[in-house]
Amino acid sequence: MRRSGRLTGLALACVTAVVLSCAAPASPARPVASRARRAARSRTEGPPTGSTRPRPAPAPPADPGAADRAGGANPVGDVWPADGQGPADAGGPAATARWLPPAPRFPAQFRVGAVFGTTGRAHHYCTGSVIDSPRRDLVITAAHCVHDGTGGGYRGDLAFSPGLRAGGDEPAGRWRVRTALAAPSWVAAADPSADVAFLVVEPLDGERIEDAVGGNPIAFDHPQGGPVQLIGYPSDQDAPVICDGAARRSGLTQLRVYCPGFTGGTSGSPWLSGVEGGSRTTGSGSVIGVIGGYQEGGSTSDVSYSSYFDARVRALYEQAVRES
Repeated sequence: MRRSGRLTGLALACVTAVVLSCAAPASPARPVASRARRAARSRTEGPPTGSTRPRPAPAPPADPGAADRAGGANPVGDVWPADGQGPADAGGPAATARWLPPAPRFPAQFRVGAVFGTTGRAHHYCTGSVIDSPRRDLVITAAHCVHDGTGGGYRGDLAFSPGLRAGGDEPAGRWRVRTALAAPSWVAAADPSADVAFLVVEPLDGERIEDAVGGNPIAFDHPQGGPVQLIGYPSDQDAPVICDGAARRSGLTQLRVYCPGFTGGTSGSPWLSGVEGGSRTTGSGSVIGVIGGYQEGGSTSDVSYSSYFDARVRALYEQAVRES
């Protein structure tokens, strides 16, 4: 468990962690009680072919323009207002009217950001990303970022900073989390196959987060493989790392990808499929996973895992929509 970087002192403890050598078990082991400890593991297999070198995110363009959306397998999203009613169309029946949100003020890169604690934590410790939803206020991350699992509880005082930049610059602001929802089997038993959570984010200065930065569709039952782009915020830096890799199936409930450089703090990083422009860093695509799952994302910074987005994750998303 090396992905959620909580405190600076604990992060330093990662450096002295004992190097372990193990293969992924058939049934992932339950995470140990301390979520702040990190393990490093000697890789016993080579990376799959493809571009996997992490790189810093480029600076956003001066004129972000309208953010496009990318499709996926069974993507979920809605462009209607919260009450489900579009404005009446003077040229036709109201039933055919369609309400479209304004173009986001920031480029698609800002859909990915850092998760903070508003008190007690001086630095970000996980990653999240804005997803498309009817009320335009949802962020997806890993369950272990917001709930301690078996016998634990939810962490309060959370906030999300989309598009965090070097030097701690927060051009899109910091958005307070009103509600966090983790998968029931994670809450009950720290189930690594359900390491997914949704954050309901409060408006900032009267604006909803998806109206400000846009949101990516979430895709369920996606084919278990293919090219993905990962974007995450290590806890020891304020600029994201990006990697293009090839997702592969790992057991029945996990996905795995080789992407070096995803250290503590990158838990919750989105796995984007169908990224526009191929390997260009756009932040736009369908979210098919988040770093988490087996060993809370993996025991080495070179190989990352995600719980598979199945019917349970769909049900959790629908619950988050109802409670938003």
